Amino acid sequence: MNKTTQELPLRYVERELKLISIDPLVMFDRKGIILDVNDAMSQVTGRSIDELVGTPFADYFTDPERAYKGAMLTFETGEVRDYELVMKNTDGSETVVSYNASVYKDPEGNVVGAFAAARDITKQKNAEIALRESKAELDLIFQIAANGMCVIDADFNTIKVNKTVVRMAGMDEDEIVGKKCYDVLKGELCHSEECPLNKIRKGERFVEHECVKKRPDGKEIPVIVNAARLDRDGKFVGIVEDFKDITERKQAEEEIRELQRYNRGLIETSLDPLVTFDHNGIIMDVNGATIQATGRTRDELIGTPFADYFTDPERAYKGAMLTFEVGEVRDYELVLKATDGSETIVSYNASVYKDPEGNVVGAFAAARDITKQKNAEIALRESKAELDLIFRIAADGMCVISADYNIIKVNQTFIRMVDLDEADIVGKKCYDVFSGDLCRSKECPLEVLKRGGQFVEHESVKKRLDGKEIPVIVNAARLDRDGKFVGIVEDFKDITERKQAEEAIRELQRYNRGLIEVNLDPLFTFDHEGIIMDVNGATIRATGRTREELIGTPFADCFTDPELAYKGAMLTFETGEVWDYELVMKAMDETETMVACNASVYKDQNGNVVGAFAAARDITERKAAEQELRETVGRLEEYTNRINNLVVTMLGEIAVK
Repeated sequence: MNKTTQELPLRYVERELKLISIDPLVMFDRKGIILDVNDAMSQVTGRSIDELVGTPFADYFTDPERAYKGAMLTFETGEVRDYELVMKNTDGSETVVSYNASVYKDPEGNVVGAFAAARDITKQKNAEIALRESKAELDLIFQIAANGMCVIDADFNTIKVNKTVVRMAGMDEDEIVGKKCYDVLKGELCHSEECPLNKIRKGERFVEHECVKKRPDGKEIPVIVNAARLDRDGKFVGIVEDFKDITERKQAEEEIRELQRYNRGLIETSLDPLVTFDHNGIIMDVNGATIQATGRTRDELIGTPFADYFTDPERAYKGAMLTFEVGEVRDYELVLKATDGSETIVSYNASVYKDPEGNVVGAFAAARDITKQKNAEIALRESKAELDLIFRIAADGMCVISADYNIIKVNQTFIRMVDLDEADIVGKKCYDVFSGDLCRSKECPLEVLKRGGQFVEHESVKKRLDGKEIPVIVNAARLDRDGKFVGIVEDFKDITERKQAEEAIRELQRYNRGLIEVNLDPLFTFDHEGIIMDVNGATIRATGRTREELIGTPFADCFTDPELAYKGAMLTFETGEVWDYELVMKAMDETETMVACNASVYKDQNGNVVGAFAAARDITERKAAEQELRETVGRLEEYTNRINNLVVTMLGEIAVK
């Protein structure tokens, strides 16, 4: 070894080999004191070679103690590999490095120092951190998704589920993971070629269908299933499935159908002709009483002018239009004509009805036969949804928002929800894109989570930039990085259809009430035991009791002969209907009214009888007229007998003479 090599071993190696000079190189003695460095070491520390030589090796790292231990470990073991440290520069910048170090010896074999080479691994560490954060973010989205989500391998094994699937299946997570998917939530496509996994295995990228899933305990859940292909290294390894529970929507749809059946029953049980017509006076619906009164079928009546079925069509049309002008018409007299030429004097009551927005869409009209005082009721009621793979297929709108309210990531559902391009959303403040009632308040989900909360859920109405309002259920979860709050993940479940269904149900209920209350005859509904379930205003007036006093009491108690009334109620359930069943209704003030009851059963969606409608027609005047007629006939018969006897006597006397 010549003099140059002895004095400057590191630069000699660098100059001669030129192989490792791009990385910081350092040579230090057994005490960790720097003996020599290269230019790369000078650049990364921001110090000259003269400033570095003779100083402790450990002084140029953020953790000097760990750096010193690494240097000493080199002398203990002969070498150190992949020893991570953070090197600091005089300008405050830091560089994550991985050190490889080994001892070197003199010609006699004595260890005289150590070489150390530092590889800059900042980009590698940043990539590792970004990967961990991305995985954490994906897992967070997976776990807070309002829909049930699971990952299934190519052999139908469930390998990952979120909390919603756990709740949906009614099982613990450890009972689900590892099980076959069709043993956890079984559907009608399981074990078939139409199974989403089988279809995607054959080459499809995405599958969507509606089905009913069955839990191990037998409970059935209607869902919309979205499934997407999962590949690794270009090879199919399974699928990701999203289950949107549509139980509430199905229940609302069934309730609407039930109310429609109930409305139809109300219409058909009415003894009076009922009709609905539009702004032009065109018939939209009729009941059986109208069919009987006009002698025409329902198909012949619907779509024709309301006024055509009266002797004075002009007056009838004016009455229909007057209904829309003033909102209602009472006691409007007309003469109804039938195909057989018969005529019926009627008194019409009519009123408009509105849609959920308050717009008039038609009118109800009830025709009372004022000869026999018939009554009616009519019913009609007008009866609407998770980054990368999971983030994209989420049926709900989802977005990631920074601690400064900036939107940094959205999915396709959110883009459709706000009706903007992604470029017009990302980077904007969340409250400028999709504002709600909690924005800029202490109850804002981001504010609540910033104060320490982990999860927020609330119902809200969100407003788009174009003014359209969307009712949503908002789920928000805290997003941390390195233990520090950096923002939130929000999930927006559009509940417009549910809200519309709820409003439709309320509108149908208002419509039903209107049908009952417009009827001038006492109306009852009662169950299989003859217990009253509902009454109208005419029943309240006829009995002198309030609705609360009547509902829940026996139907038969409203009559002077409870036994006969109870038999009539039970006969309705036996035969399906009862007509002209005469009873005497009693009131609180002891007044009595002779009535003729018509009753018929009504059924649920499965065809099971659940109750009966009954309408009571006051026949007091008719009965009085019948009694008077009988008495007159009796007096005439008595007078005739006396005349006959007198004639016989007179004839006898004449014969004797």
